[in-house]
Amino acid sequence: MYIQLANLCKRIVCEYYGPIVESVASVLIRDGRLPLSLLIKYTQLSPREVRQALTVLIQHGIATHAALKDAHRIITYYSISCRNILRLQRSGLYLALVEERMGKDGLSILRTIMTNGCISFATVRDLLGFNDMSQPAKIKFNAVVAKLVRERFVVAVTLQDTSTKIDRIMQAEAKELDKMTVPPTAKELLNIRRKIGEREDEEYNSSTVIGIKRAADSEPNGNHPAKIVIGPDGRSAVIPNGHDATDVADAVDDTQCFRVYYDRLDVFLRNQQLINYFADKYNAGAGAIVKSILRVTEPHTKTCRNKASDTISASQIFQNLSPDAPIIDSVDTGSDMFYQKLGDSGVSGTNGAAHGKDTLSIAKRSEMAFALLEVVRSDSSGIIVKVDDRGAGQYRVNFERAAATLRDYCLDSLIHEKFGSMHSRIVRVLRDRQKLDEKSVSTAAMMPIASCRERLHDLVLAGFIDSVEIPRSADRNPSRMFYLWHINPKKQMQTAMRYIYQSIINVLQRLEKEISSHDLLLTKTKRDDVIADESLLTDAERKELLELANTRKRLEVACVRLDSMLLVIHDVNPEYADA
Repeated sequence: MYIQLANLCKRIVCEYYGPIVESVASVLIRDGRLPLSLLIKYTQLSPREVRQALTVLIQHGIATHAALKDAHRIITYYSISCRNILRLQRSGLYLALVEERMGKDGLSILRTIMTNGCISFATVRDLLGFNDMSQPAKIKFNAVVAKLVRERFVVAVTLQDTSTKIDRIMQAEAKELDKMTVPPTAKELLNIRRKIGEREDEEYNSSTVIGIKRAADSEPNGNHPAKIVIGPDGRSAVIPNGHDATDVADAVDDTQCFRVYYDRLDVFLRNQQLINYFADKYNAGAGAIVKSILRVTEPHTKTCRNKASDTISASQIFQNLSPDAPIIDSVDTGSDMFYQKLGDSGVSGTNGAAHGKDTLSIAKRSEMAFALLEVVRSDSSGIIVKVDDRGAGQYRVNFERAAATLRDYCLDSLIHEKFGSMHSRIVRVLRDRQKLDEKSVSTAAMMPIASCRERLHDLVLAGFIDSVEIPRSADRNPSRMFYLWHINPKKQMQTAMRYIYQSIINVLQRLEKEISSHDLLLTKTKRDDVIADESLLTDAERKELLELANTRKRLEVACVRLDSMLLVIHDVNPEYADA
C-alpha cells in the first residue's frame, strides 16, 4: 500500500467519523486484518470504543469481518477497504447524479442512506417525516423507492456484504474440502475453485432484485388500500382501492435493510466521462449520440466489471436521442451532393408545405444522427463497435477500450501538467510504438537527441516510463548494450495514483490551513448577534470572508477533479472493478 494512500484514508475517516474511528481505521490500514484483542492493544482505546468504532465502519460498508477457526476457538478478524473510504470524497458527485435522475425526493432518500449507512426504508420514512404526510406524498415516496431499488441505486444488504470476496471464496473452498474424506489432488482442487468462480459469476449476472416482496391483496378487515407496485418492466404504478395487485407486480420490502450501491453509481460517472471525451474530441452532437448509446445500455450494466455492453440497434439509439440534442448543427455537409439533394428536395404531404417541411426536418435530423454515429464508430479509440449490418446496424460499447482510452487521456494530461508538452509527446510515441531506442524516440518525437535524452531520464526517474537492457555479448558490459525505452502500464498507473493521492492530501492540507488562519473570523460569524445583524461585520471582514469562500470553492473543485482522475485511472478499469 502506498504511504500517500494510507495518509489520505486516515484524513478522510477523521473528517467524516471523528478521531476515535480514525484511530481504529489507522491500525487496520497499517497492519491489515486484525482480531478485536489486537485492535484494543494497538489503539489503546477501551473495548467499548473499539467495538463502537467497528460498528460504525461496518454499518457504512467500510470494514468487513470474517470468522476463522483457530485450534478450538473461533476468532473474528476485521479488515478495512481503502477503496470505499476514497469513495466518500465522491459523495457530492453521487448526490448530484441522483438528483438529476431521481429528483429532490430521490436525493433526500439517498442522502439519508449515505448518512446512516445500512437502513430500512421504514426508518428512512420516519426520518424524513413521510409518515405524517398525506397519502399522495406517501405514494410518491414509494414510487421513488421502487425506482431506486429497480435501477440498483441501492441494493439489499446480505450476509455476503460483511465479508470480502477473498474471504467468501476461502470459506466456500473450506466447505467443499470438508466434504472430502481424503486430501484433494491438484486437479480436484482446480475443479473446486472453478466451480466457486462460476457460482460467483452466476450470482453477479443474476437479474433477481433482493428486497422485493409480493404486494398484499388486502388488509385483514377486507379493505383494499391504494398501493404502489412495480411492474415486470420495472415501472411503478398505483393500484386503486378494491383492485388486486398480486398478479400484477411486486412491492419493496420496508423491513429489508438497504445500502448505496457505489459500483452502480461509478458506472454513471464513467459514462459521463465517455460523453465528455467524445464531446471534447468532436462536438456536442457526437457527445449526444454517445449519451444515447450509453443510456440504452445502462439498465444492463451493473458495475464497471462489464467488458462490453449488450448489442443495440441504430433505431434504439435514435429513439433515445434527446429532442434538444444539437444534431443538425453538428455536421458540416460541405459540398456533399447527397445532403444538398436532401436539403433542396421538397416533400409533399396531405397537410401542405408545412407538413413537408416538418417531414424534411425529421429526415434530415435522422440522416445527421446516422452520420454522427458513423463518426464515433470510426474513431481510432474503438470504443463504439459495429457488430452487424442488419437494418441500420447493430452496435455495442467496448468498455475495456473505453477504460484504456480514458486512462491514457488522463495520464497524458497529468504528464503534460507536471513536465510539459514535450514529455507527454514522448510518452505518446512510446505508447504507440512500444520499445524504441533513444535515436528512434528522438526521430519520432521530432526533437534533438540531447533534449530527448534529458526528458527520457526525467520520465524514468518519475516512474512513467521504463527501460530494458539487451546485451550484445555474454559479459553484459554496459558499454556494449542496447537500451530500449518502453511503457509499463501497471507501473505508470501506480505512479500516477501516488501523485494523485499526494495532490489530494496537499489540497486538503491547504484547505485546513485556510480555515484555521480565519478561525477567529469564522467564530465571530457564528455568534447569535452577528447572525441576527450582519452589519456588525466590517467591510474588511466581509471582503475577507468572500475571499475565503472563493478559495475554499477553488480547492474543493480541485479535489473533485483529482478524484475524477483517480476514478478514470483505476476504478473504471474492469480488471480492478472488484478490488
